[in-house]
Amino acid sequence: MLDGVNVCLSFDFDAISIWTGPRQSKSPNLIARGEFGEVGAERLLKLFDEQQIPTTWFMPGHTIDTFPGICQRIAEAGHEIGYHGYCHEAPSSGRAEADERAILERSIECIERISGRPPVGQRLPGGNLGTRWLELLLEYGFSYDSSMAPNDYQPTYCRLGDVVRTDAPHEFGREVDLVQLPFDWNLDDWPYFTHDLRTGLEGMRSPDEVYDIWAAEFDYLYRKVGSGVLVLTMHPQCIGKGSRMLMLERLIEHMMSHEGVSFRTMEDVAAEFRSKTPLAA
Repeated sequence: MLDGVNVCLSFDFDAISIWTGPRQSKSPNLIARGEFGEVGAERLLKLFDEQQIPTTWFMPGHTIDTFPGICQRIAEAGHEIGYHGYCHEAPSSGRAEADERAILERSIECIERISGRPPVGQRLPGGNLGTRWLELLLEYGFSYDSSMAPNDYQPTYCRLGDVVRTDAPHEFGREVDLVQLPFDWNLDDWPYFTHDLRTGLEGMRSPDEVYDIWAAEFDYLYRKVGSGVLVLTMHPQCIGKGSRMLMLERLIEHMMSHEGVSFRTMEDVAAEFRSKTPLAA
């Protein structure tokens, strides 16, 4: 168990890669939307400098290569940089293992270039956290993943060897030394704010409506659970718009008004969980 209430503000800095990678688009309109991510990232970096809040950024290597200046400044400001593919590729999606390994290594090199060290955390850019990908993460020394949430407020350990059954109970595999920090679409800005005609995602929700949802999730953790972690997932090209930035500022102020709340990087939270809840032999 974690001590107190912890808040992790995390950002998937997909920028252009989300449109040109999995969507394979060359549309100037969509590329411009991704390009706005640099503007949003600048605004976010300024906000966190003012508030002295550490955050976690999952950066595709493509974003680092395309926007090296802002990515370097985010790392130099002390924010954690995590893995998010090279061009937002989904693992376990038909590629050969050698190809997945090459993408992983290329992206790690990009992160090392701006932060001086390899990433310890990752969030899937889509796809399936399958056996092969988990084994690669363990091989390359990752500490945590944040791609799913068997528990909404508590870290857990990832598992290998689950057996899916329809004629008998599900068979749970063994826990492995990779912490799972909660990720859920309920706490992700993409479905609320992204308008994507190709997928039918309307995503034009009011910032006030999203504030009410996210603040209520925090309030439940604080008042009813008492300890754990709230992981918010945001994208600079979504949250970086003016009205949404004001909403995020208001949400941070609401959280800060509660005694004993800590804003932390996901790396720090994973390390605390591992020390307090060691993996069973």
